[in-house]
Amino acid sequence: MSTAPILFSLEKTVPICRIQLYRDVVCKEKYGPLDRVWICPGHVFVSVRDGRQLYTFDTKNTTQDENKGCLDLQNLDPPLLEVLSYDANQSVYIVQQNGYVQCWKFRADRIWILEQEFNICNSNRSEVTSVCLHPTHNTLYWCEKRTTSSSGQSVFCICRRKITNGEETVSEHELGPVEAIMHNICLCHLHPLQHGLAIVIKSKPPLVSMVIYWNQSSNSVTMYSGPYTLVVENSTSSQAFDFTSLAFKFISISIQVRNKYAMLGYAYNTQKMELTIIEEGSVMRRLSAGSRMCDKLNEVQLEVGADKIEKGATWFCHQGNLGLLHKTKLLLFDMDSGKLVNSIAPQEGSVFLGMCNTSPASVVSAVYTGDNVYVIMKQKKKEEWDFSTTSSLKDFQTTALHIAHLEQEKTDNPSTKVKQSLSHLKQTWQKSKDQKPGTKLAEIVAPYLEEYWKLENISTEAFQPSKLACPTCVEDEVLHILDPNSSLLMSDRHARLLSLAHSNPKQVLAVLESQMEFDTDDISAAQIQRWQCILAPDVSVSPVSSDVAVPMFEHICRLLYKLEPKKLMQFVKICQMINDQKVGVSAFIRKRQAIHYYERAVVCIQDIDDVVTSPDSAQAFVSLLLASKQEHCETRALQFYLDAGQWELSLDLLRDYCDNSQLHFLLFHRLLDKFNKEDVLTDYAVMVFSMMPNIKSLSSVTELIPPCDTWTALDVFSSSCVPFGQIKPILQKKLLAEDPAD
Repeated sequence: MSTAPILFSLEKTVPICRIQLYRDVVCKEKYGPLDRVWICPGHVFVSVRDGRQLYTFDTKNTTQDENKGCLDLQNLDPPLLEVLSYDANQSVYIVQQNGYVQCWKFRADRIWILEQEFNICNSNRSEVTSVCLHPTHNTLYWCEKRTTSSSGQSVFCICRRKITNGEETVSEHELGPVEAIMHNICLCHLHPLQHGLAIVIKSKPPLVSMVIYWNQSSNSVTMYSGPYTLVVENSTSSQAFDFTSLAFKFISISIQVRNKYAMLGYAYNTQKMELTIIEEGSVMRRLSAGSRMCDKLNEVQLEVGADKIEKGATWFCHQGNLGLLHKTKLLLFDMDSGKLVNSIAPQEGSVFLGMCNTSPASVVSAVYTGDNVYVIMKQKKKEEWDFSTTSSLKDFQTTALHIAHLEQEKTDNPSTKVKQSLSHLKQTWQKSKDQKPGTKLAEIVAPYLEEYWKLENISTEAFQPSKLACPTCVEDEVLHILDPNSSLLMSDRHARLLSLAHSNPKQVLAVLESQMEFDTDDISAAQIQRWQCILAPDVSVSPVSSDVAVPMFEHICRLLYKLEPKKLMQFVKICQMINDQKVGVSAFIRKRQAIHYYERAVVCIQDIDDVVTSPDSAQAFVSLLLASKQEHCETRALQFYLDAGQWELSLDLLRDYCDNSQLHFLLFHRLLDKFNKEDVLTDYAVMVFSMMPNIKSLSSVTELIPPCDTWTALDVFSSSCVPFGQIKPILQKKLLAEDPAD
């Protein structure tokens, strides 16, 4: 079995605490459109309202406990910039655009606590444009936009600050100092590499895009643009790089790449800490930082035209594949060959909005739409199996496997060739069935194989015209099946009777009705033994000597339900009455006293799925169900009426239980709920509310509708236009009937 990626809803993949709030925030967008989503082991962070609100949804542990202390931030001003997961310490750093940082830790008792608060910017006029957390350096890196008060111009600077990984809360003064790495840089994006930092400058042509790798240990930079590189050492380790100086040194390369190697996008692999650049012409380059510089600079051609890449599309890495996220599709390419391996479309009516940010410890990739978050997972892909090739090779462990595949082929594509193959296998089996099996597997399968050929004989012989009586009509055929002197096996009789009942139900029912009297409760003695034979289950051999040799209770119940449902209750009633009278003092009768024929009738009718429920058939089934006195039979009866759309019958049934206060309330609530959902409450409002148990029941109506801040009549019956003028007197009467003390 091969595998193929597929989208699974996040809430169906992991157990999420506060699931109702999650659905309100993500699926219903109750608090505003989704802004961004972050996923790390055990936690999902969702921002809405352009980053001004943050909700945290923790996953349940093995004991399925809900979390005790939630991390939700409201009215963030300025908005949220990034949520950085520090997986080793079970904490997150929440960074706002002004550089204000909050460090929250998730304790073992499932409570979020605030550990640190500090500001990484030196001025109130500064703004953070990009930030990342290096998991091994224990350091925050960020690009800071500074606006000068005199000229009003903006300059960018890349800085870093050492943070603590201890368990105790520390103050801002105890953190490491802010250090500048590079001055006068352009607007850029930062990502941690193994021994340093990747600085991605994505510029619009004719400006040159590039990637700068800063190595912490050697304090050197390697500049990349297309296939060209330039290494620059810093002679003074204490001083920061000046990007203006670096750009001047890179100018010769910039001239060569100005009109080509334009950067279309890039993808960052959080687990491997690798960067993949996608250039004009759909060329992919992978950069992996070694101890001194980027050791890898592989070039791979992607199997996609540059004109098919949407502007603003997102690139990402997923389990050895490079992903391209458009609004209407998700493409996955093999990282080694560049070939397109899969294409995934969003759910109908939605579009992809973006990728979920994942932490280094997270092994999943996820995307989000306007109303859901989906995890990209692998699913086993069923491969087509070539039956003809396998059959020709005779590559079967046993004959039973060969028969099984031939049976499937006979079902899917019946042909003479398949029938001949089965016939040949049968002849081979008949010749060798008395021989000792050659293997243990053949010995185990042998009894099942013998049973198969017996069933095959029944299916081929049972439906052939009778050789003894040669009946000329359906009535003669049925009478021949019922003849106790017939040589047919009991299984053959049942098979042939079922076949006739399916093709000629009215004629078969007429013959069966002629064999007994059930229009009256007074059954003659001559009919007693005949009825005893009818009462036996379909699967048993008739135990009583009679001129009716086939148990027919289930047969008759099914036919009456389909054709004459008004007679069904009377038929079952007589069967139950005869059983209760203990007529015919035989061992069978004493043994079968516990049989409840109402229950038997209910069970066999429930198996019928090809009948349109009419009022008569619905009443017949409900009568049997109530007579069976099964547990919750009243509730099941009402639900059957409601599912069948028999509104008047359901109201009649509710009226029968007005004297049973507890059951009346339960049935009324269920009926009202169904009527409201099916938009029929308008037509039956007066009848429904006239049977309301008491005025207190009105409060249960609100439970059927989602809560609102203020209730109105239209809120309560949002799907129906209830004639309140007509039901008002009914409600007033119910109110006056209540005891004032209640």
